[in-house]
Amino acid sequence: MIRALRGVAIAWLILVLLLAEELVATFVVPGRLGPCIVLGSGMVMVAVVGFAFMRLRGSASLAQAFVVAALFWLLVLLGLGSMDPLTRTDYPVAVTRFP
Repeated sequence: MIRALRGVAIAWLILVLLLAEELVATFVVPGRLGPCIVLGSGMVMVAVVGFAFMRLRGSASLAQAFVVAALFWLLVLLGLGSMDPLTRTDYPVAVTRFP
């Protein structure tokens, strides 16, 4: 019981540290590198959730197939959600004032 709680606590600590890394990358890292760091740490978070909380290693093969499918679709959603900030470009627009 203590061993299981220790594993969950370590996984939670890793997720909190990855969240802190995402926040630092969002607000401190300039340019295009910030969103790439956020995307990478999001993928690592998905892997931590899959292996620690879903117990991917010790489950039956059918359960592993469902976990792999769920992780795949979670990665697809993260990828599609990150397409907008990674590909957004700001174009200068002329502002006219009306009298």
